Amino acid sequence: MRTKYVVMAVALGVAAVVGIGLMVWSSVTTSTRATGTQRCLKPDEVDIYLHTDDELSQAQAKVRASHPDAESDTQTKQQSYEEFLQLFKDQPDVLRTARPEAMPAVVKVRPEPGASASALGDALAQEFPPPAEIHRLICSELQGSH
Repeated sequence: MRTKYVVMAVALGVAAVVGIGLMVWSSVTTSTRATGTQRCLKPDEVDIYLHTDDELSQAQAKVRASHPDAESDTQTKQQSYEEFLQLFKDQPDVLRTARPEAMPAVVKVRPEPGASASALGDALAQEFPPPAEIHRLICSELQGSH
């Protein structure tokens, strides 16, 4: 019974971290009120969230084999934790909830210039079904909706 609660707590922690991470990522864009346009400060990216660091090299190899023109790199759970600490350094309440083991291991995939990040995300979602999670950080495609 206790294991059930621990698993649920870890799952909720990961979900919270993912949600906060997406909010932070969205804040790296700036809006220009005068023109109503949005400028992307980070390139489009599709992230594959994995549960262990051991999965990273195999997942990245799979991405490189199926999407040779895309650029990819990896981030361990510890690196995700360090990035989280840096992003929220001014928010001690948020930092108190962070734990390295709750962070995802991530394969970050950026489409080749001119390619659709949304289509890349769709393909990766097919290639990496749950328990992997696909997170689309696609600023350029949001520009058209403003």
